[in-house]
Amino acid sequence: MTTALVHVIGVGSPSGDDWVGWELAERLRTSESLSAWGDRVSVSLHDRPGAALLQAWKGSGLVILLDAVRSGAAPGTPHRLDSSQLRNQPKILSTRGFGLAEAVQLAAALDALPESLLFFGLEASPEHEAMCLSEAVFASLPAMVAEVEASILSYLQQNSTPD
Repeated sequence: MTTALVHVIGVGSPSGDDWVGWELAERLRTSESLSAWGDRVSVSLHDRPGAALLQAWKGSGLVILLDAVRSGAAPGTPHRLDSSQLRNQPKILSTRGFGLAEAVQLAAALDALPESLLFFGLEASPEHEAMCLSEAVFASLPAMVAEVEASILSYLQQNSTPD
């Protein structure tokens, strides 16, 4: 459980483009623009968290979920969804049996959604099986980090003051 105002949750695994949620989260953890907010921003990494996400985000005002996406779009394509959009997504968003959309649907049914929830993902390459990110996904990281940072900073500026 977190008590931070914003909780960034990177979902993934160490193989191929599925690693992108972890990489995005780590880049945000070391972000200079977020460091001024101290413990108001927490970052955690999860491998197939399923329903455990409900406990992970408990107590947070804004939850940012980061993961690889498989929707059929071109590799590196950015995706951004809010909680209502995520609740209506098919399983194609995840390579896991019980993915983020299912966790959000369960949280909605249990009235356990955070105040605000955003999903950011990058389209994974279906052919890429190396133990690193594909070129298309790697090239998309800076723009995605900047977009997520902007969303976090906007929320923090409206809901808190820096240390």
